[in-house]
Amino acid sequence: MSKVFFEQLHIDEVTKQMLLGVIEKKQKWERLKKRVLSLQIVTLGGFAVFFVYVLFYLIFPSGTLTAFIKMFLEKTVHLYILLLLFTLYWAILYYKKKCDKAEEEFHSLRCEIIQKSADLWKEEQQWKERHKLFEIMKKEYDINLYFENS
Repeated sequence: MSKVFFEQLHIDEVTKQMLLGVIEKKQKWERLKKRVLSLQIVTLGGFAVFFVYVLFYLIFPSGTLTAFIKMFLEKTVHLYILLLLFTLYWAILYYKKKCDKAEEEFHSLRCEIIQKSADLWKEEQQWKERHKLFEIMKKEYDINLYFENS
């Protein structure tokens, strides 16, 4: 959001910083959501491919459990693949936790702006003009500053 827009609406520095902060937190949350989704897709695909490989190239040809275990452990690459897949799974959990925290920070700052609207737009002219800012925030950044629970 450009500073020119803030100047047109006569927004004070505190409000400006809060709005820039909520935009930044929303963008961080969106980046983390994309990272989690891409890790989930890669990990699920990796587990599926590895499962199909183990099924058709190890389980069916081996016939018995001991033969399967022997065939599986003969190649260390199988263990490396498992290690990689479980590392990807751990990364999903790690980034999911960061994503949840970023979402919580975003929503708390957004709610703080909504709750303090009367303090942030003190003058009557500012209060009447704030809907323009709210519309731009909704349209450009998909940030709803009208209601807390949306």
